[in-house]
Amino acid sequence: MLHFDAVISDLPTLLWGVPLTLGLTVVAFVVGTVAALPIALARLQRIPGVSAAALAWIEFFRTTPPLMHIVWAYYALPVVANIRLDAFTVVAGALACSTSAQMAEIFRGGILAVPRGQWDASQMLGLSPWQRLWWVVLPQTLRLILAPSCNTLVSLLKQSSLAAVIALPEIMNRGWSLASENFRPIEVLTLVALIYFCLTWPLVLLASALERRSSLAFQSD
Repeated sequence: MLHFDAVISDLPTLLWGVPLTLGLTVVAFVVGTVAALPIALARLQRIPGVSAAALAWIEFFRTTPPLMHIVWAYYALPVVANIRLDAFTVVAGALACSTSAQMAEIFRGGILAVPRGQWDASQMLGLSPWQRLWWVVLPQTLRLILAPSCNTLVSLLKQSSLAAVIALPEIMNRGWSLASENFRPIEVLTLVALIYFCLTWPLVLLASALERRSSLAFQSD
């Protein structure tokens, strides 16, 4: 028998973890997205060493779990390299690395989706390669990647719960602590799930709206 009345008073304690969860998500997304663009551009270059290094970064962080990065950086890095980072930096950095790999592929797909004629027309105008990229290609790329970027943000918000494994007091960690205190894990974790739903659902709706808008823009083009 579930008794949510026994844990509803703990809701404020869970909500105190929301700012930290959002902070982790925003920092990881911003840092990962900023890093993703040069990685994507390096991936598109036909310079063997540069392209291979970018591909290695992307494939490593796309095929290995963020939980492994968090645990390794928090527990192994001090032993291997005598480098100790605080829990927030570890989680934000690990999630930013994963995000950079995901967003690099999104950027690359967006850049490749820009019609070749746009490059040729800007070249005829006498623009340098960087000017063509900055003034012609990237504005169109950003329009194309809005929806998948929003989906990446939703995934990142959920992945921030991995911070619980190193006792960073975000929503999930607070839920685990409360569940161990009141012996009501099902009720507490249900409240945790509802909080995550309230945080992610607006982003899901935004991503759907952006996808519809992008489809309409392509049809009009």
